Amino acid sequence: AKLSVSLPDDLVRDLKDVAHGNVSAFVTAAVRNELDRLRLQAFVAELEDEVGPVDETEAARYSAMLATDTWASSWIAAAALA
Repeated sequence: AKLSVSLPDDLVRDLKDVAHGNVSAFVTAAVRNELDRLRLQAFVAELEDEVGPVDETEAARYSAMLATDTWASSWIAAAALA
């Protein structure tokens, strides 16, 4: 499907610089990532409504564990690119 959007000139210049000739693919990935991020935010909000807010100490502990786990880090990086 085709969609027409208006963007500021500076954003179009930056987009063309980084899209390497495939603006549609770049915009598709950006929109997909933003929609995924919004869905994840909604999911987290729903979980917080059900079980309460995230324990920041626990979140930091698990983040540190994932950051030091080579397999987990590479899996997360690969998932982010998908």
